[in-house]
Amino acid sequence: PEAKPAVITPTQLHSYLMDKTIRVSMSRHQTPINLYHLSDDGFIDAADSIIRREVIQCFETIHPSHPDVPTIGFRCAFCKNAAHRAPYSSFRPRSLKTIYRDFLRFKSNHFAQCVHIPEDIRGRVALVHVRRERARQGRQIIGSSTRGGGNKAWWVTSAKKVGLEDRRDGLGIVITRGDGIRD
Repeated sequence: PEAKPAVITPTQLHSYLMDKTIRVSMSRHQTPINLYHLSDDGFIDAADSIIRREVIQCFETIHPSHPDVPTIGFRCAFCKNAAHRAPYSSFRPRSLKTIYRDFLRFKSNHFAQCVHIPEDIRGRVALVHVRRERARQGRQIIGSSTRGGGNKAWWVTSAKKVGLEDRRDGLGIVITRGDGIRD
């Protein structure tokens, strides 16, 4: 009898790719992950999901008071190497619980002003906002996510799903999967 090919779910594929990316990239101090997780839909605002998936990158950084301790920060993927960057182009949350607050600062202070973020991304984010406003006014557009805000607890859960966790000493966030950074 012929063997059937294995069926891989999108979640399994995402986990596999994330493991490989973290293992390879963190050892070279490249960007291993972003904040987006496949299961974000329904828990995270659609506009925030676009920014999490396409704009924000995770990077390794050193805590100013502990130069021997690597931690994780987040930055704009589009201006990371630019000579001039809009304010708040990167942030280093103190814990998983502060990622959401820091993301909101990034979105309002950086995303709104960064000239390096492509117009198609800005357009998709703006479209989500327009759809949400129309839904509030009673002109629901079929097939659109109109949910505003986001579930703050999900930001912690999804960060754990992509392999992040709080450092035991409280000095930030670390990668805990693959051959990545550990505290």
